[in-house]
Amino acid sequence: MPHDSPELIDFHEQQDERAPASRGWTIVLVVLVGAVVSLVLGLLSALSFEKASHLEDWAGESMVVSGTYQTLTKDLDTRDYNGIYSGVMPRNDLVEKYPFDNRLNDPVKKAEGDQITFRGTQTGVQDSDFPREVHALLAVRHGKLTVVETDEPGSYGTDGVTDSTVTGQRVKAGAWAVAALLCAGLTVWGVRRVHHSVRADV
Repeated sequence: MPHDSPELIDFHEQQDERAPASRGWTIVLVVLVGAVVSLVLGLLSALSFEKASHLEDWAGESMVVSGTYQTLTKDLDTRDYNGIYSGVMPRNDLVEKYPFDNRLNDPVKKAEGDQITFRGTQTGVQDSDFPREVHALLAVRHGKLTVVETDEPGSYGTDGVTDSTVTGQRVKAGAWAVAALLCAGLTVWGVRRVHHSVRADV
């Protein structure tokens, strides 16, 4: 009865040695990818919950103003710059009640239809870093109608922050949290599956 040649035996042994090693690297890769994705999703969830907390402070006492980029100016807190935007004050009860703080000059009383300029909250170092059009969220702070955030058009709806805005942000944050947990669970499941496959091959 013919016997396996030494070369054939060595080939089978090398295959058996490589299989567990490659599975081991697969486990490491699954853990790394799963950990990174779970961390990113968890961070997005935390940031969304933090934003919801900020929005809650402005619910019912905010409004939105459209702005067009004009130039840039030194940031108040960093070495970067903020964009300066121009717009028109819309009709809103808050305009009649509070002076407008554009974060550029002293607060002054404004009326519907007045031309206004205001400092954006995004930072950059040159003109191209700033969006051409923004929506500014104006909220009541310390007795003044202040620009608290600027973002891309539509970020704050049309009526400013409402209770439904806060709820929507919390739902979004919860969805990110659930996604992070699912990713962590899938990572554990993937590691166990690969591990059991290695044990079955041994």
